[in-house]
Amino acid sequence: MRYVEGRLTPERGWFHPIERRIQQAPGVENERILQMQLLDDGTVTTMYELSGDREVIDFAAEHMPELITYQISPMQDRIITYAHVEANEMLEGLLEIPQKFEVVPDFPIEFVGDGSIRLTTVGDEEQIRQALAAVPEGITVELEKLGDYAPENERLLTRLTDRQREVAEIAVEMGYYDTPRKVTYDDVADEVDVAPGTVGEILRKVESRLLNALLG
Repeated sequence: MRYVEGRLTPERGWFHPIERRIQQAPGVENERILQMQLLDDGTVTTMYELSGDREVIDFAAEHMPELITYQISPMQDRIITYAHVEANEMLEGLLEIPQKFEVVPDFPIEFVGDGSIRLTTVGDEEQIRQALAAVPEGITVELEKLGDYAPENERLLTRLTDRQREVAEIAVEMGYYDTPRKVTYDDVADEVDVAPGTVGEILRKVESRLLNALLG
């Protein structure tokens, strides 16, 4: 079984209007897609992970005509949003691909800026190649990795953003998690060029997400 990881970028900056409306909401960010499914009636159910103010998200949701129903659940440093939405042509085209070519999208799917997502697709190599060729017009595909699928190696790390993973890896390499501890937030901050307080905030989020995944 093979996998390909790549970056999908919609030329207009969003795959579905709900993402554009979240982009426009002050202080709110699309973080990850936890689940997404095309239903028989052509509508879509999805779970988004967002960051920001719940009241702002509630207000934005009330002004999204594409929403059929939604629920919001705050969870520590993130907000989980379930949404049942009307599909548009681009999203429907993407979600039909797994069924047509018998490939499997590996959730969660991370937003990586400018409306882009980083998507891992699993299946037979030829099926993956055909699936990539079927990506709807208006979406640019940039392949990043291809190999044998081994989810146990990277599964937990997919819960982290690129920046969280980068800072955590540097902290580990420098000895922040050694016993006794070899470096401080200040040392790591010098290496990644951010404030020490920001390093502390990032590492606390990393620890929270990984521990919740293991023990939650």
